This record gives sequence, C-alpha cells and structure tokens, in this order.
Amino acid sequence: MLRRILSRLFLLAFALGGFALSQGQDMVAAIRSRGELVIATDATYPPFEVKENEQIVGFDADVGAELARELGVKVRWINLEWAGVLGCLESGKADLVMAGVTITEERKTKGYLFSRPYFLSGQVIARRKGDLRIQKPLDIKDKVVSVQAETTGQFAVQKIGVPKDHMLRFDQIQDGLMDLRNGKSDAAVADLPTLQAILKRGYPEIELAGPVFVKENLGIVAWKSHPELISQVNRALDQMMVDGRYARFYQKWFQEPFTTALVAELDSVKNQGSPVAAAKVAPTGPISKSKSVSGSAFTFRWDILRDAWPLLLAGARLTLILTALSLVFGVTGGLVLALARISPLVLLRPFAMAYVEVVRGTPLLMQIYVIYFVLPAVGVELSSMVAGVLALSCNAAAYSSEIFRAGIESIDSGQMEAARSLGMNYPKAMRWIILPQTLRRVLPPLTNEAVALLKDSSLVSVVALSELMRVGKELATNAGSPTTVYLSVAFVYLAMTLPLTWLVRRLEVRWMPNSRPRREGQK
Repeated sequence: MLRRILSRLFLLAFALGGFALSQGQDMVAAIRSRGELVIATDATYPPFEVKENEQIVGFDADVGAELARELGVKVRWINLEWAGVLGCLESGKADLVMAGVTITEERKTKGYLFSRPYFLSGQVIARRKGDLRIQKPLDIKDKVVSVQAETTGQFAVQKIGVPKDHMLRFDQIQDGLMDLRNGKSDAAVADLPTLQAILKRGYPEIELAGPVFVKENLGIVAWKSHPELISQVNRALDQMMVDGRYARFYQKWFQEPFTTALVAELDSVKNQGSPVAAAKVAPTGPISKSKSVSGSAFTFRWDILRDAWPLLLAGARLTLILTALSLVFGVTGGLVLALARISPLVLLRPFAMAYVEVVRGTPLLMQIYVIYFVLPAVGVELSSMVAGVLALSCNAAAYSSEIFRAGIESIDSGQMEAARSLGMNYPKAMRWIILPQTLRRVLPPLTNEAVALLKDSSLVSVVALSELMRVGKELATNAGSPTTVYLSVAFVYLAMTLPLTWLVRRLEVRWMPNSRPRREGQK
C-alpha cells in the first residue's frame, strides 16, 4: 500500500515537473496566444514608473510598451506594493517585472532571471540642506539612516556598517525622506535618478551629498523557468538601442542625450556579465518631465487636493466595497465558527478552535500573500479582488467568532434550560432565545471589528488593489506633497468610520430597554 502511494506521488511530481518545464518552453508562445504581456511594477518610483491620470507612465512604462510591441502583443501592468512585486513571477501572476530592479547575485540565486543591463544607476546619500556632517559614505556609519526596505539602498547601507538599530526601513523611500526632513533620521540612501526626481517634486529642504558611492545595473526580471522570454527581451532591447527608440525614451525622462559612450558602456557591462560595473551612471541634472514645485513637500496645497479628490473618492469606494463584502462573509463565518466551538457535536470543536488559533496567530499580510501568491502553485487562481475579500473575510471570521462565543456564553445558562423545558430543541433555542440576546451584547465589539477591518483593507494593496491608502501613496509620490495627500486620506477614513460608530450608538440606545425614556404617566 505504501509503495503504491509513493509511486503515485512520484508520478504526480514528475507530471507537475514536466508541466512546469513545458510552460517555460512555451512561455513566449503563451504570451502571444493570449495577446498580452503582463508586467508587475510599483508605480511609486519616478522617473521609472508613476501613476498619472490612472495610467502608469515613466521610463520603464515606455520601454515595457515597446517590449510588448516587439512580441506583437499589448502590455498589461500590475501595480502593487514593492513587497509583492517579485512574488508575482513565481506565482505566475506576471511575466516580467520592471520596477527599477538592480541586478544582484543574491536575487539570481533565488531563481530570478535578469535581462542585459538596460540602465546604469547607483546609490547616493541625501541629507538636510546645510548638514555638513554628512559628505561621504563613511560619515553615515554612526548616523541614523532611512532606506527603502529590501532594496539595494538598504544593502549598501549595511555594507557601510550602519548598525541595524540605526537603520530605519520604510515601504517607500518617500517616507524615509519625510523622516529625514523631520529630523528623525540624519540621511537617506536610494537610487540617484529616483531621489533626484522626488526632490525636484517638492522637497526643497533636502539635498544630495556627494556623488554615487555604489554603482548598479538595472535589469528586467523573469522567473527562472523562462529563459527564452529573457532572450526575447534582450533581442528587443538591442533593437531599441539600435533604432533610436531607447535614446528617445532616455532623453524624454532624464532630459539628457543618450550618447554613444553610454551605449558602449551598457554593451560593455552586458558582455562582461558583471552584476555591477564601474560605468557612468544616470545623469546628475534634472531628470523629471514634471514641473518643479515651489514650497515644501510638507505644505498643505489646495491645488493638489482639488485634482486628487476624485481619485481619493474612487479609492474610498473600493475600500468600502472590500469592507462591506468582507464584513458580511466574516461575521457570518464567525458566527458559524462560534456555534461550532460550543456545539454539542464534540467533533466540530477542534477544527473550529484550530482555525481560530491559526488565523489569529499569523499576520493578516502573510495570509494575503498565501492566498494570492501561494495558492496558484497548487492550481487555485484567484483574482486580486477575490483574493483580497477572501483574506479579509477569513481573518475577520476568526476574530468575530471569539466575539460571538463570548457573547453567547455571557447569556445565563438558565435561558437555554428554560427554552428546552418548553419543548424547544437546541437549534431552535439558540435561534429564538440565545442569539437575539447575544446580538445586542456583541454589537459594540463587532463595530470595533468593522472599523479595524476598514483600516486593515489597506493591506490588500500588495495584491494590486488600488484602495484608498494605495491611491494616497501614488498621489503623494507624483504630486510631491505628502502632507496634503496623507491628511486628506485621514479625513476620508474618518468620514467613513464616524457614521458607522454613530449608527451603532443609536442602535445601542434603541435596543437597551433601560435606556429608553419613559412615557409620561409610566412608573
């Protein structure tokens, strides 16, 4: 029997391996068959990719569109948090990643394939204006430094020897610059082109300190089983550099000519096969097409709010939809779990208890990752919306179940005994006697769960859902005024949560008999 099971498992593994291999061999054909090239990115990284008027624009956006044209298909972008970008490749959600990704040996060993270098970049230090303590890399060794988490900026700071407790890691480098401006950190380290573009958009209090101190090559990324796709990408890049399209995009977004010297340097890096080359990096002049803004990035600007308001409302609408669906499914699932945990059917209790403990004992962000990125490995493909609602609902069910269980157990046991003595069976007694009283008692904590769920919906941005917080991040990146955007986002969240708490207070007053005003003449 054991031999038969092992034999079947071996055959299954062999079949899956053959399937994966055939997928890798037919990747280019599959892309052409479906008519689109899917590219994952994080559109908060100017001038490579930003979101303007609901469209992703930038240097990478133009290059990516030309790659798709070379393959004879259209391009479709998946815009999500940096933390989930590379995961799109392994799960098969995206064919390529273009997000200003630096070519490193460590990333290669994790299974990522890189194209030939298509941009020469490097890490540079930003400081507050006039802070002469920081002029070279070794000056930040004993300082507090802001970086974007899990980027080569963080790795460069680690190599300098900055202690972990002196390194502030943020999801976006824009947050690190805010921290620097507020004096909570002494410096920030990031890619030169991106820092120049961000500073030009509204951070006059911050300046670059010295030249690039770590030179890097950027590449387009594919999963390890798709070498033929990378070959096609390389051929397309070569063609773009020959016929002038690459030079046109370069000048458009970096406002400097793409010279024959830069072509030779890129070709030299490609031929050497080195992940980092001592080549000329990105230009040091203005690099963003957008107009420079006057004033601080921390000044409230009504002109930005006027243009951003429709986009914030669209993000709020998606947040409300996510919250409403997740609350319905989560509360329903929570009630079922609570009834299972106190059910006379003893066999149901361990399963309900295990579910609650596992979900409550793991982070919601990890649960979202598993549902969206891991389940495709076992053949379960879910859209971003379905995955987001499912993750939020499953998480809410675990917490709601404990609220319901506590509410049910708070009802005096004599209520159930009285109902049974009147001839009611257990389900009827629970339905007509216990649960109506429970609902009144659990309403306040369920309201807290609803408010928490509305705010937790911001985590689904890692699966490419542009809810309110994600829209705010994109607007803050492009507009160059974090204060205006983030205060507006906070106001919209308050506008969504305050009516909910007001409604619950009204229901509490109405459902509590002792709190109702007595009519005249009543004792």
